[in-house]
Amino acid sequence: MLRPPALPTLFNATAESLLSDTRRHLAAAKAVQDAIVSSVTAETAIFANTLLPLVKEENQRLYDRQLIEFYAFVSIDEKVREASLKAAQLFSEFDSETAMRDDLYNLVVAVRDKNEELSTESRRLMEMLILDFEQNGLALSEEGRVRLRQVNRDLDLLKEEYIKGCEKDPDGIWFTRGELEGVSDDVLSELEHGSGVNEGKLLLKSAGIQYYDVMGSAKREETRRKVYVERGTRCKSNVHIMEKIIVLREEKARILGHSSFNELRMAKNMEKSPQKIKGFLEDLLHNIKNWRDVSIEGWRRQKKEDLEARGEPDDGKFYAWDRSFYFQKCLQQDEANNADIVSEYFALHETIKRMLLIFERVFGINFVEIIGNDRDILSQGAGGDALVWHEDVQLFAVWDDSDGSGKKDEFLGYLYMDMYPRPGKRSGFCDLPIRPAFTDVEGYRKFTSTGLICNFNKPTKVKPSLLKHNQVVLLFHELGHGIHDLVAKTEYARFHGASTAGDFNEAPSQMLEEWCWCLSTLRFLSQHYSNLSADYLQKWRIDQQTDNAEPPQALPNDIIERMCNNKKDRGLNRCLTLLDMSLFDLAINSVTSHKAAEDLDTTKLFHANSHKNLGIDIPEDLPAVQASEVIWFVVSGMYIYLISQVYSIDMFNAGFKADPMSRDNGLRYRKNIIEKGSSEDEMKMLTDFLGRPPNATALYKELGLHK
Repeated sequence: MLRPPALPTLFNATAESLLSDTRRHLAAAKAVQDAIVSSVTAETAIFANTLLPLVKEENQRLYDRQLIEFYAFVSIDEKVREASLKAAQLFSEFDSETAMRDDLYNLVVAVRDKNEELSTESRRLMEMLILDFEQNGLALSEEGRVRLRQVNRDLDLLKEEYIKGCEKDPDGIWFTRGELEGVSDDVLSELEHGSGVNEGKLLLKSAGIQYYDVMGSAKREETRRKVYVERGTRCKSNVHIMEKIIVLREEKARILGHSSFNELRMAKNMEKSPQKIKGFLEDLLHNIKNWRDVSIEGWRRQKKEDLEARGEPDDGKFYAWDRSFYFQKCLQQDEANNADIVSEYFALHETIKRMLLIFERVFGINFVEIIGNDRDILSQGAGGDALVWHEDVQLFAVWDDSDGSGKKDEFLGYLYMDMYPRPGKRSGFCDLPIRPAFTDVEGYRKFTSTGLICNFNKPTKVKPSLLKHNQVVLLFHELGHGIHDLVAKTEYARFHGASTAGDFNEAPSQMLEEWCWCLSTLRFLSQHYSNLSADYLQKWRIDQQTDNAEPPQALPNDIIERMCNNKKDRGLNRCLTLLDMSLFDLAINSVTSHKAAEDLDTTKLFHANSHKNLGIDIPEDLPAVQASEVIWFVVSGMYIYLISQVYSIDMFNAGFKADPMSRDNGLRYRKNIIEKGSSEDEMKMLTDFLGRPPNATALYKELGLHK
């Protein structure tokens, strides 16, 4: 193995070392800031003696901070996770304190007023620092600053408490196998088996991938209802926290002179007007309503037929717990859309291997897995196990190969893959930055590390972990964030990788989802799991009750074509779901007075919103399902997933629709978009790549809508 120029991180931190390193960085940062304000005046302030020392210290702090905060999501040690969360709180408090130092603010403004000739990235740094200062109330009275500082601290603590509530392991519900009719054997095999009073039952938890599997496949309505309600009640204590956050957000916006928190949080986005965003969402909803109403009517008929066949009464209602099941059922009436059949062609690790080959071809990069003795060599004597935080984690060295020579001339960074669930690990699917890249004080590169964090079902002895098609799409999406991190070339850590404007951040990853709907790509990605080993083939033959048959090696073209024919319906259903969540998110952050914020009942609002937007009925007892979603407080607005889709479809159509494997366009996209991180204005990057300003025409066309 070619040795990378930088050794990989050692994941051997303790709770004590995380907090010690955090305090060391914060002391160093304060020392740099104090030294600047004691030696520089408004008359002598220039970029080199004010912003440059600030950003050099910030680079190194962010390089370690991301690693320190990463432990909270993956460590098997509860004390380490708690220390990581505490460290994140300390960093956040320091950020707030820094952003309220008027002595630093005055110097940065003085630099701006001198209008030095600066690089695009350095000028952007200066502008962002000034915006940070001004969003933290430096124009306020001392009393106002004190109150704002307390509000920010309270918000950080409440957010941490809310996320903890979402991440806690649910009690779950014990079901008989009959009650779980329709749920695949692969999912059932992962469930805990009961004993004693629960003998013969299986424990299903309303968190993670099991929840979505059951909601989309369990045939019995009562089973789906119980799981949905349990998801809503397990985080009931979060309702109060959520509503307190809304009150504090409204106060923060009001203190800073904004009409609402929506207006405040959009200040750094590409689109800064809440009214324009709301108009976009409502226009999209208006155009989708006809499809929604026709679909709901068909799903209601299906539900009525199912209940009559079971001899169960039909109240004529169609609830939230019915929606995913009947959408999937309508798709699966054609065998080509049977998710379990299609999943047999997407074994997790084989799919990842082929996915990486696609990225290598299109974006000019090369992935080399680090295993065995190579890990020991790179571990600095600590042992290969210290290079990862859990034995399941894969580690790759990533190299540039944009010239196609295969020489691996330029090292890009490290990619980690942590694919299976375990206690204490973050639920869901994401890519998390571990270290940002930047240029250090001597002019050398510090290289990036990024982690793909997933919770796919583990393989069994007789069958690998199999992905449904929507999970393949998800895998492309999340690794897209990782590719953004790996290829970015910015001077400053704060602009590295996917650290872009909130309403652009998802666009590069959403664009990569489009590869999962191309016939040629799906043929390349797919291989029936029975071809991977003799044991798998034997298991498949037993399941099929045959002695010598073999399935097609790759997903047949006719199945792919029929799957792709349903892309529009899938896209419309996804858009409708995002519209519902986005409009709820906008609503809770649009309150314009303290009383309106205090009077808000998020549970009633959530269900009323879903009734209006999704066309579903509201249950008599309202489960607080909104309080089980962590996403309200980890992204800068749910609407970003839809507005960024405008950009992603536009980019795909312009660069890749004609040839998804175009290396020329892949390298052009890499150079013009993802290499730049957020070092330039995102709208300029988009316009340069497209050759024109972006528009929603491609999205509406993709969905079969007429604007």
